Amino acid sequence: MRTPSPVPQPGQDLVDHLATAILVFEGGHRLLWMNAAAEALLGVSVRQFLGASAESLWPDASELILPMAEVAGGDQAMAFRELNLLARTQGQPMRVDCTITALPARAGVTAVAIEMQLSDRDHALVRDADRDAQQRLAHRMVVNLAHELRNPLAGLRGAAQLLERRLPETDLKDYTRIIIGEADRLDALVSRLLGPQKPPRSQRVNLHRPLEHVRRLVTAAQDNEVRIERDYDPSLPSVSVDPEQLIQSLLNLLRNAGEALAETSQALILLRTRIVHNQVIHGRSHRQCARISVIDNGPGIPADLIERVFFPMVSGHSKRTGLGLTIARSLIDANGGRIDCNSRPGRTEFMIDLPLDTEIIGQPQGSAP
Repeated sequence: MRTPSPVPQPGQDLVDHLATAILVFEGGHRLLWMNAAAEALLGVSVRQFLGASAESLWPDASELILPMAEVAGGDQAMAFRELNLLARTQGQPMRVDCTITALPARAGVTAVAIEMQLSDRDHALVRDADRDAQQRLAHRMVVNLAHELRNPLAGLRGAAQLLERRLPETDLKDYTRIIIGEADRLDALVSRLLGPQKPPRSQRVNLHRPLEHVRRLVTAAQDNEVRIERDYDPSLPSVSVDPEQLIQSLLNLLRNAGEALAETSQALILLRTRIVHNQVIHGRSHRQCARISVIDNGPGIPADLIERVFFPMVSGHSKRTGLGLTIARSLIDANGGRIDCNSRPGRTEFMIDLPLDTEIIGQPQGSAP
């Protein structure tokens, strides 16, 4: 088989640095060239596949290969959106937008160029997967630190108790009591850093019951300066979830919203339930999910914090530890759900999505395992 020679073009160095993947095929069949973005997208080396057939790159992609031949034969350029492709070197299909265009013939060789990039949907999935991985890493680091702190704290408290028993003077015992009290306070903080220690005890739950329970608790604890309204979907089916862990998560979200509204006139928190469709949670796509939204009309989350809002020890308030949202997220994750956030000045929405089905539609490219 004759190995085709590369077809360098003016400005090829520039094309090689584009973010869009570009591949050139001879007659719609054999690979002549690809840029660096194409190598990264497909996970292959141009040297490894130079001269290979399109089928070598995509074993089962007739939706792409047949149009390539048609364009090479003189048809007009073709564009495709959200085309599912499985590259030979990858275990999961990717969803791409692509355009196939015929190139001017050179030395009797007809060639087609394919411009390809991940679809907007897959870009969002990759971004979410990266963010989830960063949050899990940050949480794991904090948990490891908490474990390291627990033993020295126990030793400190025990030594202070022994010292207190041997001190003859009452006024000196006040200092040991301070040490013991501060050690207990730090131990409580360590417990919060470690997060939920018990696995969820799931049961079928009408989500409006824990929502109403939390609403009454928060209403009773505040001075009525924050109005809490409800917008429930009465057709919402029951969900398999640990009700106690869901209540704790909701309490953290409402307390967070209440603190954000401290300086807001006509402060309002809206509790909303809806059914949403085709949601990807932890790499698995579900046909239907129950969504609980906690929406406030506060100042919003600063732009530099929005991507890190669920990280431990990250808070927009100087008097908060930044653990409430981290714990809420850990609890919902343990129940197979997801918490996400959208924010702008005047409207911040925290969304809890809980699957209503266990059927997996597919695992998109770039999703977390």
